[in-house]
Amino acid sequence: MSRIPIYREAQTRLRDFITEQGLRPGDRLPSEAALADRLGVNRLSLREATRSLQALGVIEAQQGNGLFVAQFSLAPLIEQLPYGLATPGTTLDEVLTAREAMEVGLIPAVVRSADSVNLTRCEQLAHTMIELEAAGQSTVEVDKEFHLQLYKSLDNPLVDNLIEVFWDLFVKLGDAIPAPEDARRGERHMAIVRALQAQDPAASLVRMQEHFADVRKRAADLPPQAQGSS
Repeated sequence: MSRIPIYREAQTRLRDFITEQGLRPGDRLPSEAALADRLGVNRLSLREATRSLQALGVIEAQQGNGLFVAQFSLAPLIEQLPYGLATPGTTLDEVLTAREAMEVGLIPAVVRSADSVNLTRCEQLAHTMIELEAAGQSTVEVDKEFHLQLYKSLDNPLVDNLIEVFWDLFVKLGDAIPAPEDARRGERHMAIVRALQAQDPAASLVRMQEHFADVRKRAADLPPQAQGSS
C-alpha cells in the first residue's frame, strides 16, 4: 500500500488547522516555523503544502506579511476545466450537450431576473450580429458577448465563468462549424431577446431551444475528425 506523500499530509493538516481554529478569509496564519511545529511536519513539506494550497485558492501569500486564509472562490477549479475537458476523445456533441443543458435550463431564471438595461444591451449585440452577417463578417466574438450578457442578470459569477468556459471549449472543438446558410444567426438571437422582453417564459425557452437546434444542425455537417471521436 503506497504511503501518502508528506506534503499531502501537510496539506490535510493545514486545512484541518484552519477549520479547527475557525479561521476566516483574511485571517493570518502563524509563521512558517510555528506552523510546522504545530502541525508536526518539517518546513520543506509545509512549504510544498502551502504552495499547492495557494494554487487551489485556499490560502494566499502577501509579500512581506506572511500567509493568510484566502477568500473562497471556485476560480482555480474553473480555470482548470478547459484542460480537463479538452482531452482526446471529447466530442463536440458532448460539450454542446452540457452547454445546451446549462443555458436552456437557466432561461426560466433569466425571465424572472432580466432587467431592461441588460436586455437592451443584448438587443444591441443582436443588432450588431445582424449587421456583421449582412457585411459577411464573423460574429463569433459578438455571439460570445451576447451569451455572457444574457445571464448577467442572475448575478452569479459561477454561471458566468462556466458559460465562458463551455463557450471557449466549444469554439475550440468546433471552430469549423459553418455559418447558417440563411445567415439568420443574429435574427435568432434577437428572437430570444424579444421573448424575454415580453416576459414570456414558454416563448423564451422555445427560442433558446431553436437556437441550439440550429447549432446542432450545423455541427452535424462537420466531418467526423472535426467533431472529435469517442
